Amino acid sequence: MGIRKENAEALLEVQVIKEIMEGAITQSKALSMFRRLPNMSSNKTKMRILDVLPMAYWVDADTDNGRKKLTSQAWKNKFITAEEIAVIVPIKEDLLDDADYDIWADVKPRIAEAFGKKIDEAVFVGLDKPKNFRMDLLSSVRNAGATVTQAEGQTLYSAINDAMVKVEESGYNPTGIIGGVDLKGKFRMMLDTTGQPIKGTEIGDLTKAYIDNGAWDKTKSQLIVGDMSQAVYAIRQDITYKILDQAVIQDPATGEIMYNLAQEDMVALRVVMRMGWEIPNPVNALNPDEAVRFPFASIDPAVKPVTYAVTFNITDADGADVSGAKVTLSGQTKTTDDTGAVTFACVPGKYTYTVKKTGAKTQTGEAAVSSQSISVSVTNFA
Repeated sequence: MGIRKENAEALLEVQVIKEIMEGAITQSKALSMFRRLPNMSSNKTKMRILDVLPMAYWVDADTDNGRKKLTSQAWKNKFITAEEIAVIVPIKEDLLDDADYDIWADVKPRIAEAFGKKIDEAVFVGLDKPKNFRMDLLSSVRNAGATVTQAEGQTLYSAINDAMVKVEESGYNPTGIIGGVDLKGKFRMMLDTTGQPIKGTEIGDLTKAYIDNGAWDKTKSQLIVGDMSQAVYAIRQDITYKILDQAVIQDPATGEIMYNLAQEDMVALRVVMRMGWEIPNPVNALNPDEAVRFPFASIDPAVKPVTYAVTFNITDADGADVSGAKVTLSGQTKTTDDTGAVTFACVPGKYTYTVKKTGAKTQTGEAAVSSQSISVSVTNFA
């Protein structure tokens, strides 16, 4: 008699599911380096971040008659939106029938690896990014103007310093470096003027994460350096699971049937978690401009990565250009110029946008980027 669905579910202990979730967090370099917030109680979590700093004044008894001037401190909302990520693991029934075989010892790390890679691809390079996720980290860095180029003859050590300066000028203190596994060898080859390994320096002491799950794309960046506490994530729910025994499993890209569970005497474990992430980027005393203030910086590869321009053109009810409007594209904000335009550099994916300006009605929408630059017209903005 083949194993039944309830028998398979009985093999899944609460501890197994907990280990899968903790393993996913460990396998994802984004989740292991970023700051975790309390679990989400709904699909959206609102964060109040500082938007305007209070101002202090000297009081001049002669000209102001000793009056204290008014000041303000303003806050605005940013949201973390939870998106669902799932892994399906087909398993032959005869393996589950073998009580002496610890199937979960093999399955758990594979599920954690799959989760970790998919999360890192979306967070770092925007691959298959859900439309409600913020713009991927590398694109966000690029749009904030926080990239540096390693000049000919310049050492990587010096280029990292240049990237750190970008972060520091934004009012943040770099705490870590993220890159591919090839970065290990580059650090081992960092030598001082005497040919000895560089040790005991600020750069050497930064926490380093080497992405070894295949999610890093070195054609887009050599590395990212930044204040890791300024990237946050939250989990909507702990991992849930379901045993499938009559389903057809299809390739999500092509639609091709990969497994027919009933026909092939198989069951499949579907594991689901929901999470979201954000970069609050609050205003600080060193840099009040959100368009260029950013807690991360990147060192470009020798060949600049390919991106596509998303240009917004904002006009009012009379067709006149609207300058000074804030356009936020998946969490990254820029301000329109005198022609009512602003441009973002994006990788292929789906993006949500909002257009705001004091006294005008906020407009929202979606932009899809595939393999070419696009223009987005927002009309009747008033």
